[in-house]
Amino acid sequence: MAMSPEQQLEKLRRATRFSWIPKGLLGLTLAFIAFGLLTGYEFFFVISAFSGLFAVAAREVAPHWRNAVTAIQNGIRSNGSVLIAITRDPTEFDRHVATVRDESKYAWQFQFTPSDWEPSEGEFDAEIYYVRGVEWPALLVTPNGIFFPAFTPKKLTENA
Repeated sequence: MAMSPEQQLEKLRRATRFSWIPKGLLGLTLAFIAFGLLTGYEFFFVISAFSGLFAVAAREVAPHWRNAVTAIQNGIRSNGSVLIAITRDPTEFDRHVATVRDESKYAWQFQFTPSDWEPSEGEFDAEIYYVRGVEWPALLVTPNGIFFPAFTPKKLTENA
């Protein structure tokens, strides 16, 4: 069952206790490499490769996740719209892309991963939260759910 946007915001607020994960995965990777070097077992190098991949992925997402949490607490809010496009491929996961427009000069486009809700394609009204020092939207709240960029958003030339 899908969570309401308010429940999703509360879950995101509580998730701040997991901020150690990127550094923890890096430490785990280094520990597996050290075990591999000390013991000579290739198994530790294979495990370190997988934990290293997870560490890199967590490191990519962590700044956007922290910005979303900061936006809840003291973000600058504006109203706008978001166009959600979903690429469905039977061999891969669904790819969700958002194009965000508000009063600013530029529109932003980014990929996101929905959590606790299933977005549908179309244009929706949204509350757009910005964080000081970050040019792109940090968090979007729609009537159906919340989301934030998975990677650094792409600035579109004009907000048309």
